[in-house]
Amino acid sequence: MIKIGDKMKKYISLFVIAGIVHSLFSLYWGFGGEAGLTTVGTWVFTLSANYGIWINIALLIVAVVKFLATIMPLTLTNHFDKRIYYVSLVGSVVLILYGGLNTLIGWLKMFKIIEIHNYYTAFGQAFVWDPLFLLWGIGLFGYVKMLKKSKENNVV
Repeated sequence: MIKIGDKMKKYISLFVIAGIVHSLFSLYWGFGGEAGLTTVGTWVFTLSANYGIWINIALLIVAVVKFLATIMPLTLTNHFDKRIYYVSLVGSVVLILYGGLNTLIGWLKMFKIIEIHNYYTAFGQAFVWDPLFLLWGIGLFGYVKMLKKSKENNVV
């Protein structure tokens, strides 16, 4: 078992909170909730109108995948599994790149450097969903890198 220090706790808190928030909203939308959905994009309403219950099922599956992607790396503190480690490491880099790039694009839209097609979607992109992806990735990356380091000396 790996000893968890204060710095590691900060990384854990960051990625767990960001991942759980994403999961809970996907779950809420999967059960038919609509609050905050305009910050994701109007395309969601089009898909919902065209595919009905299948979009809800897809959102429920997305919620479960996000939740598992959030909690599975936590198992590494009890048992270091290389597969979970590398999937988490790659996932963290993808989250950082995706969240960072889309947050930047959202900011460019908010500053009217790039054309805005929907203010609420641009707001969600710049200040809500994509920054959460970025924070999730940063927290997860810091966590898995500290785990690798602590594997040798059992202290973080």
